[in-house]
Amino acid sequence: MAREGGRLRGKALDDRELVRKLLAKDDQAYRFFYETYRNKIYKACVYLLGYRDPDAEDVAQEVFLAAFKQLPLFEFRSSLYHWLYRICMYLCYERIRKRRRQVSAAEEELAAAMDPIAMERQDREQEESEKQRMVELVKTQRRLLGEPCQSLLDLREAQEKSYAQIAGLLKVPIGTVMSRLARCKEALKSLVLKALKERPHGG
Repeated sequence: MAREGGRLRGKALDDRELVRKLLAKDDQAYRFFYETYRNKIYKACVYLLGYRDPDAEDVAQEVFLAAFKQLPLFEFRSSLYHWLYRICMYLCYERIRKRRRQVSAAEEELAAAMDPIAMERQDREQEESEKQRMVELVKTQRRLLGEPCQSLLDLREAQEKSYAQIAGLLKVPIGTVMSRLARCKEALKSLVLKALKERPHGG
């Protein structure tokens, strides 16, 4: 059996003894468990999600909440730490998958905001002219985003780089890339919709 060493009021504890105390709702055991593993789990979240990721602290807390809930099912096939780490990996990748869905949703909403105006034009020439104005409008609004978002959107859209390729170029985790892209897409969508609303009707 793998063990994570520890002490509780001077007494050495192995995983089985710690789990027994946790299941008995021993307050000192709860504090010991949390204080022993919180830094390791937080560092694992930072490694998987990205440096200074705002979600890292929240996911670390979720790991312990999930662990306490699933503790009666722990079978000692690994150490407590490795069990916690597997929970951590699962929750981090769930967060990354959620970000990927947010990026896709932002892209779809932006496309939906741009389509109706062109579709309303019956005349081919007017339709093409409107499309061109929309392209220029989006370009103009993109310049208002600032350099970080402009470069990131250029890598993703103009150069058609994958999330993994962008992560490699920027030397940041893929989770950070998706988080930044989601924020940039949302900001661009807001700017485009605002510009459309302020633009003179038919102009």
